[in-house]
Amino acid sequence: MPTENMTHGMSHFKIPPTKYRLPVTLRIFVIFLVTIGAVLTILVGLPLARLLGVELSQLQGAGFQPTPKTMTIVLIYSASQFLLIWLFMRWIHHRRFSTLGFRGPILLPLLIGMAIGLAIELVNTGLLCAAGSNVQLTSNIPPQATVASVVGYFLLFLLFLLTLNSLKEELVFRAYPIEQFNDHPGAIVPILLFVSLVFAAVHHVIEPFRISAFLSRFSIAILFSYVYFRWRSIWFIVGLHNGMNLLAFMLAGHWKSGGLLSLSYKPPVPALEIAIEVGVKIIALVIIHLVWKRTQAKRILTKADT
Repeated sequence: MPTENMTHGMSHFKIPPTKYRLPVTLRIFVIFLVTIGAVLTILVGLPLARLLGVELSQLQGAGFQPTPKTMTIVLIYSASQFLLIWLFMRWIHHRRFSTLGFRGPILLPLLIGMAIGLAIELVNTGLLCAAGSNVQLTSNIPPQATVASVVGYFLLFLLFLLTLNSLKEELVFRAYPIEQFNDHPGAIVPILLFVSLVFAAVHHVIEPFRISAFLSRFSIAILFSYVYFRWRSIWFIVGLHNGMNLLAFMLAGHWKSGGLLSLSYKPPVPALEIAIEVGVKIIALVIIHLVWKRTQAKRILTKADT
C-alpha cells in the first residue's frame, strides 16, 4: 500500500491548463470511437497469428510464448494502438501526444507503482490461497536452464509482456480518455465506467469468460483510473499495472514468459473468490484515496506556512 513518503515525490503533478477545441458531447463520441477502434485493432493481430501459425493462447497471459512470431504480432498490435491514439491526438484534438501523462520523472513513479501493485496482488493471492485448499508452490525453471537464459528471458518478459502491454493499455483506457475532460471532470465518470467495462471484456476475447476474472479486471480498471486521475502520471499506473501482473505471471505459465514458479490451489467457492478479488481492489482504492487526501492537506499547510 502507498505511504505518504512514497507518494511525496510525485505529489507535484497538476492538471495543466488546456483549451479543448471539441465540445464535450463530441469528445465523448470520439472517446467511444477510439476505444472501440483500439479494441478492433485485435483484428490486425488475429489474422496475422493465423498466417504465422501461432495459437491464440500463446498471445496473452500465462500462455504467452516469447518467440519471434509472437513478438512480431505483439509489436504490430501495440504499434497500431499507439498510432491510433497519436493520429487522434494530432488531427482531431490538436494536442501533443506527450500530454497523455508523459510528464515528470519516470523511474520513481514506475518503482513506486510496481511496489504498490506487488503488495496488492500479494494480498489478493494470499487471501485466495488461505480461503482455498491444496496449495502447492514449485519451481518452473528446468534443471538444464542456465542463469543467463533465465535472466535473459525474464528481461524479455519485463519489456514485452509486462511493460509494453501495461503502457499500451494504460494509454488507451486511462490516460487518453481522462486527459480529454480536464475542463469537465464530471463527464469522466460515465466515460471511465464504459472504458473499464471494455477493458475487462477485451481480455476474454482469447481466454474463457469467468465472472470472477471479469469483475476483478473491472475493479482493477476503476482503481487504475482513480490513480491516474489524481496523479496524472502514466508511469505511475504503468508501474502499478506491472506490479500486479508481475506476481500473477511469475506464479503461472512458462518460465520463458515470466512464470518462474508454479502456484496451484483449489479455489474457494465462487462467491468468496469474487468477494476477495473485488474487495482487495476496493480496499486498495480507499487506502490510496486517504493517502492522496493526506498528501493534499499537507501541501495546503505547507503553502499556508510559506
